[in-house]
Amino acid sequence: MVGFDSTKVATLDWVVVGAGALAYISSFLPWYSYSVSVSLFRFEQSTTANVNAWNAGFGAWFSVLLLVVAGGVVLASTMGLRLPTARSLITLGLSALAFVTILLRWATFPYTGGRQGDLGDIDVDGFLAASSGAGFGLYLGLIAAIAAAVASLLMVRAARGNVDQPR
Repeated sequence: MVGFDSTKVATLDWVVVGAGALAYISSFLPWYSYSVSVSLFRFEQSTTANVNAWNAGFGAWFSVLLLVVAGGVVLASTMGLRLPTARSLITLGLSALAFVTILLRWATFPYTGGRQGDLGDIDVDGFLAASSGAGFGLYLGLIAAIAAAVASLLMVRAARGNVDQPR
């Protein structure tokens, strides 16, 4: 019978699992937000909106799924699932791809103020004001991807060190 044995899960494995959980939670937080305000004589109108990872485009939700899968691979391998290659290599590949995908999504957010992403704000003498930028969810997702990639890299190095040692 297959069962979960928490003693088989190393500390770095828990980091990968936690990063997957953090990425999933961050996917419901704002990954991108914008605000537009128009003020003309007595007319004032303002709009603010936030977009979570599931609505921020492929790069956002795909990176979340990659991190969740990396955490799932660790948990599945502790339940006896045999993987075709080392678990740490799989999680390193998934985490690194998630990190790059988040960076690409961040770099491709819409223009504001003549600049890309969250680098610009527009203010035209108080008549028109606009701003946009990355949200808290994107930053949490990026931290989760970094943590998972570093933990996976350390696991790969540790496994390589065990292989290189003569018995």
